[in-house]
Formats: sequence, C-alpha cells, structure tokens
Amino acid sequence: MKAIKLSLALLAVLLISEKSFSQKQKVNQKYGCSSEVPKTMQDHPSFMADTTNPRSLADNYYLWDNGKTLYIKFLSGSAQLQEKIKAIAKEWEKYANIHFEFVTIGTTHIRINLDDKGGHNSLIGTLANMAGQNEKTINFDTTDFRTYAAMYRTVIHEFGHAIGLLHEHYSPIAGIPWNKEVVYAELRRTQGWDKETVDVNLFQQYALSYTNGTKYDRYSIMHYPVFARWTTNGYSVDWNNQLSAGDIYIVGLLYPKNGDRVNEVPRFTIEHYTKMEIVKNTAKQGFSLFPSFDIVTKGKQGGVYFIAFFYDKDGNPIKKETESYAINKSAATFKYFTIGADKTLSANKQSPNDFELFIPYSELPVPVGNNTIRVEFRAYLLDKKEDGTSEMKMIYASKPVYSSFIKS
Repeated sequence: MKAIKLSLALLAVLLISEKSFSQKQKVNQKYGCSSEVPKTMQDHPSFMADTTNPRSLADNYYLWDNGKTLYIKFLSGSAQLQEKIKAIAKEWEKYANIHFEFVTIGTTHIRINLDDKGGHNSLIGTLANMAGQNEKTINFDTTDFRTYAAMYRTVIHEFGHAIGLLHEHYSPIAGIPWNKEVVYAELRRTQGWDKETVDVNLFQQYALSYTNGTKYDRYSIMHYPVFARWTTNGYSVDWNNQLSAGDIYIVGLLYPKNGDRVNEVPRFTIEHYTKMEIVKNTAKQGFSLFPSFDIVTKGKQGGVYFIAFFYDKDGNPIKKETESYAINKSAATFKYFTIGADKTLSANKQSPNDFELFIPYSELPVPVGNNTIRVEFRAYLLDKKEDGTSEMKMIYASKPVYSSFIKS
C-alpha cells in the first residue's frame, strides 16, 4: 500500500505538468516545434558543462520495437511535396533499424498534415498510438519550406520526434546559461508564447537516464537555435541543417541493426481503444465504467494504472476534500497491475464487462444543478527502477465521455 501511495503522489505531479502540453498546442510556431510528450518527473540533475563527444537525448519509454515497419499516410499536400518529404524522412533508415512504409489506405502509425498555419509538431514515438486513425500525428507548416535546407532540417527533426528523440536542449548536461527574462519577452512578442509555453519548449530538463550515457550535442538536428542575446555569456547554437555524428550514433543505439538495444525500459502501449461505457449500477449505488482496449507490453516488466477521472460538464475537475476515490484532490478511480514484457491483454473485448472501474455515487460531489459528468480514461506506466526511484509515464488519454448524474 505504501508503494501505491508513493506512486499516486508521482501521478499527481504528472497531472499538474500535463496542463503545459495542452496549452502549447494552441501556439503557432515558427521558431521551433511543439513536440508532444509528457514531462519527466525525475528530479532535475544539476547542469554540468560538458560538450565533448556529442550525442543526443531520447525517451526510451516511447520507442517503437526495434526493426519495426511504421506505416505512414499523408492527410493533405501535393504529390510533389509528399515525395520530397518521403525522401528526406527515409534518411533515418540509413542509421536506425526502423522502416518507413508510405501508404494511402489501411491502418497507419503516423499521419502527416501539411498546411500553412499549424506550425511544426509531432507526437513522440509510440504516443502516436493515442491519436485516432483520422487524426494527424505530425504537422508541417509549408510556409517555412522556402528553401530545401529549411525543409530538410524540419522534416528530419519532426521524424526524429516520431521515432522517440527529444529536443537536445532539454539535456540535463547541456549547461546552457539562459537569460530567461530576455527569452520570455522576445518569444511573447514574436511568437505569442506565454511563460509556461517557453518553460516547456526551452527550459525543461530531463533525467540523466534520457541521455543513454551519451553527451550533450549542440550540433544535433534535434537542437533549437539558441541566439547569443538569449544567454548570459553569449553562448549560441545556429540552425542545424544536417544529422550530426551524435544523431547517427544515438539512433544506432536505440534501433541497432546488430545486437540489443541499450537502456531497455518497460514500453507499454494502449492499442485499439474503442469506447468506454458508463453504466449506472443500482445494486452497487455507483457508476461502473467499462473501457475497451488492448495493452501491449514490451521491454521489461512494469506497472500500469488504469484511471478514470471525473469532471463537471464544463470540464473542471470534480474536487474532493477526502482522499478516497481521489488523486490530487480530484475525483478519480483506478486499478493497478504489474505486467511482464511481451504480453498482449484485452479489456472488455473478448468478454463484455470483464474489466471494471467503479466509483460510488457518494464519492462524486457534483454541484446542484450540474447533472452532467464528464469522464476521461487514462493509462500511466510506472517504472520502478533498481536504484529505488520510480518514474511515471502517460501512455494513453481518451476523449471524454458524458453521462447524466441522475441516479437510476
């Protein structure tokens, strides 16, 4: 029970951090890209200025299986532009044991939208499984494709995210001496970014484990430009237009053509999520929830929380004063399991109602006159490490389902 309480405390931290990622999607980005990935919850290690033997940063929890073929579809764009993007993206195949198959029909892992306003962004690795088959997982703003160099670096960068790479300036060993107030002011004026968006896109750091034992790489294609006026000592990083030696090295570790992947971790994905039924259970005097999905586990053994969060009709968390049926003082119900690697398990697929999340009516303090509840299903991976630390990663978030709170 103590371990569960500790894990729920970590979960509460992650829930607070998710606000940043929902907000940053609203920003039209020209300066950088809004890669989508939940924040790490590890304590941030101190900066160490070390720029020797450059390498890159990756989120191993969201890596695809080594050797996997990813099926990719364009949702828009001219045939000519699509062909250029295909050719650039396939540069990663030279160095990583991953394969891109571009298709026009059928189930896909990655879907690309081309427009003139949506900025550049990509879901990180297997987080693409959270998007529906008609939803984009990568967006390219083609107004930035004025030169081949700009197109090349943008396409390579976003496909780097799509196979699990992170922004290199997030490295805990980057040692970038940011002049934060200058950055806040400039990006508010030129990009419309608020402080929280700047913090998420530029100033956050990841744990040392995300470096996979490698070093900071200022030449990485995954690095944002850093202007001298943005640092206290004039340190700067130009636009990087090519894959660096560090980029090539790291994808060879993560997707090796020979041998085993380094730094393997639990890699769980929720697949084929279809629906969540909300049933008013008169016998138990509460709501029975039946989400339908498969969970596929790879890498190593890990824990997983299946959680239903409850909101009012306006999308505000239903707050609670008690700790029962609550996370971070918001109404929720969950189940926790430890699952080994290389499993595929189904919930409410082969047998109806074989997996239930339940909450009593008495645990939902819905305000008078607000008789609609909104429910969201989420899944979180818990990795309990050998050194005694734990890390929580979001692996799925459903669209909301609504129900009347009138008791049957």
